[in-house]
Amino acid sequence: MIKKLNPIMIIIPVVVIAIISAVILVLGKKLDFSGSNNTKISLTDYYKLPEGEARLVVDLIKSDENAIIKGGKTYLPYSVAEKMMPRIYYDALDDVVVYTTATEKYVYTAGEKEYQVNGKDETEEVPSFIEDGGNLYVALDFIEKWHEMKADVYENPGRVVIFDENNADYDYAGLKSDTALREAGDKKEPILKELKEGEKVYLLEGTGNDYTRVFTEDGVTGYIKTSDLDTDNIEHKKYSFDREKEDAGYTSITRDEPIVLGWHQVTSTAANAGWGTALAKAEGLNVISPTWFGVADSEGEVTSLASKDYVTKLKAINVDVWPLISDFNKDVDYNRLFMSTTTRGNLIKNIIYFIEEYNLDGINIDFEHIKSSYAAGYIEFLRELSIEMRSRKKVLSVDNYIPLEFNAFYNIKEQGIVSDYLCVMAYDEHYSGSPKAGSVSSLSWVKNSIENTAKSAPMKKLIVGLPFYTRLWREAHTGKLTSRALSMDGGLNLVNSNKAKKEWDKEKGQYYAEWKDGKDRMRIWLEEEKSLEAKLKLVEKDKVAGIAFWKLGLERKEAWESVTDWLK
Repeated sequence: MIKKLNPIMIIIPVVVIAIISAVILVLGKKLDFSGSNNTKISLTDYYKLPEGEARLVVDLIKSDENAIIKGGKTYLPYSVAEKMMPRIYYDALDDVVVYTTATEKYVYTAGEKEYQVNGKDETEEVPSFIEDGGNLYVALDFIEKWHEMKADVYENPGRVVIFDENNADYDYAGLKSDTALREAGDKKEPILKELKEGEKVYLLEGTGNDYTRVFTEDGVTGYIKTSDLDTDNIEHKKYSFDREKEDAGYTSITRDEPIVLGWHQVTSTAANAGWGTALAKAEGLNVISPTWFGVADSEGEVTSLASKDYVTKLKAINVDVWPLISDFNKDVDYNRLFMSTTTRGNLIKNIIYFIEEYNLDGINIDFEHIKSSYAAGYIEFLRELSIEMRSRKKVLSVDNYIPLEFNAFYNIKEQGIVSDYLCVMAYDEHYSGSPKAGSVSSLSWVKNSIENTAKSAPMKKLIVGLPFYTRLWREAHTGKLTSRALSMDGGLNLVNSNKAKKEWDKEKGQYYAEWKDGKDRMRIWLEEEKSLEAKLKLVEKDKVAGIAFWKLGLERKEAWESVTDWLK
């Protein structure tokens, strides 16, 4: 016999099941049975920082090195500080750190409270430089003193957050609701930090996915639900730093009238008597640079052909004297000379001695053999020398090749800040060792010399160096190429004596001639008054500091007429 089921007995279980399902649904929403990981991971455990170290983030990018905290001070790795501060210099030979301003030279020894300012002893409560684990560190407050940036330090665990890139835009958004900052972009990942509605974060990646990688204001990187971001109101956060303040003290000597400089090659003390002959044709010249000084040895000693009588007589006719010092001595260890603070200081001391002893108006640095291996020391030398020159109101002029990629280590930008004048040698386009014959100074070469220098240095500091000489090229029938330098008249006389036809090369701005000497081919691109005039048309006298010529005595008198026309 089959029993009939009571309808009520059927309805009750259904209702119970429905109620239970509703409860589970509500509780599921509250308790999140969806698979989300609510485990919170300690930032200390997450970072696994050694004791005394702090996570370092610069411009939202984690550094490969950590900061350290000692004696209540935060220290950054020297490698990081060096990128921020162009005028900090570590001397590995003397094991000191040097920092220069326009007027002061600071010298520190790691771990020591005592330091020197322009040679005078000073003391600080806590060292600005320390060594730890064989690495050099720089105090954060030392960097902030000289370099404008934004830096925040957080504890437990230690984090140092720095913004240093000037005027960079950072996407920045607020939170629409409370959310969890997770280790990765998945709800199953552990929680690094709970974030509150209204907090703002930096966006490190786009917002097109379910999760967005962000950086919190207190320096923690992680992932949050994109839906919790106020993506309709993304801001562009920008930090602006006045970097010109760091260069503000670098005053320069300037003239109202254009500089017209002539290099006077002096090979002996007796040759100083030839100044009158050297200036006989020189109309408009107001600065002379005799080749008096050279680097004598690796300790910074200087050779001299200087003459007080020479200076007295030139000053009497209102011509300033900026003697040249060269680096042509091949026996000198220039790496040691420039990379050591001691030997750099000796060289500077000796230069200053001659400037004061002979009442010179300035100095012309003509170091043409600088190598990339010690270029940083050379630039530091110029910085330190500029302090001494500036305090004495003496001119610091520096000779340079045309700036090209291969010689970028000459650092024209920094030279343009610390020196009074930069002289670009717009000649030697083709030189004695060139693989092919060509012009000493074509129009394009001069143009590029000016334009390339102007990319990094102020035009008002630029002196354009031009040649009073040319080269005669011999292309031997054997294939061998040789050349020799000639004066302006020397080149013209050879063309005329060989009855060669000279043709004006408009592109190069020079006369060109060639002829046969036996089986050999002779070629010359002449320098004379017309070629000089063409070059001077490229030199806008109201924009540059002036012009210079290598060398006095090689020019035709007519060349100076081109100069005086340019000065009008």
